[in-house]
Amino acid sequence: MQIGELSARTGATVRMLRYYEEQGLLHPQRAKSGYRIYADSDVERVRYIRCMLASAVPTSVIAEALRFLLNERPTIPELPEERARLADALQVELDALTERIAVLERSREQLARFVDDVRQEVVGPLQPRPDVTIDVGPAIRQGAPLASSRNGERHDGRRRHGQPRQYDDPPARPAGTP
Repeated sequence: MQIGELSARTGATVRMLRYYEEQGLLHPQRAKSGYRIYADSDVERVRYIRCMLASAVPTSVIAEALRFLLNERPTIPELPEERARLADALQVELDALTERIAVLERSREQLARFVDDVRQEVVGPLQPRPDVTIDVGPAIRQGAPLASSRNGERHDGRRRHGQPRQYDDPPARPAGTP
């Protein structure tokens, strides 16, 4: 099959398929005319590639892992040093993915608190409401709005240029993430 058909069957763009080839992940044959010719087994190979890329596994690790994931029957490397090297590389990626998930969970919790505060009307214009007692949610800093512009905030608690106040410091990103 040609590149357009492989693209249609896998959902990968033609450009991505060419990138996979550049990275050594795909190895199409070439017709006399120069067109790439892919085997039916490349459909499954591209699915493995896309799955691992979606998990943020680098192409260098994917290339190593693909050596052992052929024909839907994963095989274990025969040499102990190959097994150890592959296991170590995959463990590093698993640890990094676990750390990214933890960061996303903290971000999700922060956003959920903010949504809850908005729904309970504990955020918004800082106008006194003597007839209503508002229990300020955990995402809102307690106390009077800052009058100082030392940190870029105006007297109404909003940042200059209409930027909203930041609730918590953003979580630290794991090394190697954008």
